[in-house]
Amino acid sequence: KIATTAMTGKGAESAKDHLAALTVEAIGAVAEQQPNKMLIDLNNVKIQKRTGAAIEDSRLIKGIVLDKERVHNSMPKVVKNAKIALIDCAIEIKSTETDAKIQINDPMQMQAFLDQEERMLKKMVDKIVEAGATVVVCQKGIDDIAQHFLAKVGVLAARRVKQSDMESLAQATGARIITNLSDLTPDALGSAGSVEEVKVGDDPMIYVQDCTNPKA
Repeated sequence: KIATTAMTGKGAESAKDHLAALTVEAIGAVAEQQPNKMLIDLNNVKIQKRTGAAIEDSRLIKGIVLDKERVHNSMPKVVKNAKIALIDCAIEIKSTETDAKIQINDPMQMQAFLDQEERMLKKMVDKIVEAGATVVVCQKGIDDIAQHFLAKVGVLAARRVKQSDMESLAQATGARIITNLSDLTPDALGSAGSVEEVKVGDDPMIYVQDCTNPKA
């Protein structure tokens, strides 16, 4: 009743009953009972706005919506019973911190150089696959070759995801954010009933939903 009253006279009044119900359900999901009080952090409820549908079409996602798309078109659009890796390091070949000059005198040397880069990227992807991840959310970049390898094994990946979204995903899915691929183990992964790329209006977004007891 309080939520409905708060919307009276506002632009969303036409859908106040629907929005009030969503609001109360969302707050109920993130509220944490402390010994002598109820703790609610409003930052744990993310409001994602999109034009192109009626206010009545607003819905509550039991998880997180990312304003991102798959990094490669060959990746699956939907992953059920997803095992999610949250990675805060680039899945790319690191540049050297000092300026270096590499002299190549032979086309074979160039090929060997490229093959070595590819092997290094393949090793990174193998590490992700070995841990059992079926979805990768990366705070930094993902190299084109690594994208190809991830797509080949049916992993859905998103890159350059905001830190606040990474932290929300950790709370929603139970994943641990890792800063080094060597730390990626099965127990660092989070889970969600489904991860899906959905077109909302003109833009694709990634829905991480059906999380068990999501706290964000």
